[in-house]
Amino acid sequence: MSRAITGGGAFARRVAVVSAAVLLAGAISASAQGGPQPRPGGFHGGGQMVLPLMLKGANLTADQQAQVKQIIATHRAATASMFQQLRAAQNALVDKVVAAGTVQEADIQPQIDQINQLRAQLMQDGARLALDVRGVLTADQLARVSQLKDRMRELRSEMRQLWQSQPTQ
Repeated sequence: MSRAITGGGAFARRVAVVSAAVLLAGAISASAQGGPQPRPGGFHGGGQMVLPLMLKGANLTADQQAQVKQIIATHRAATASMFQQLRAAQNALVDKVVAAGTVQEADIQPQIDQINQLRAQLMQDGARLALDVRGVLTADQLARVSQLKDRMRELRSEMRQLWQSQPTQ
């Protein structure tokens, strides 16, 4: 599917370029502020952040907190360059989208592929991090975290139902 942003009206062109730039800038801004990226290395699974859930719900001992802090520091050091590469790839994508002239999907596909690859690598590292932290928890702590996860899902479901039941105006 190859689409081009070309002439046909200065206003239409400006709207298309500005819309694309705003959407991409929003995505980059969210990433720069820790939006979809794991913090502190957290793993986003199914729309939820598993690591913060484990850290908050497990009531870690002082020894476990020290172990988890070391695990997170190790993972953070390993992923720092990937985050820099992701920001650079996102900036390159924005630059191409808002560049003068015709821009087609094929022109931005390399940046999209690179962004997807880096996000997949970060997701994989986030999963490893969550598993490493999980290895520090006791069976009782895991049970507590599981109960908290279930409760969080219930609350999200209730919130969705509330938003969907509101009449649109």
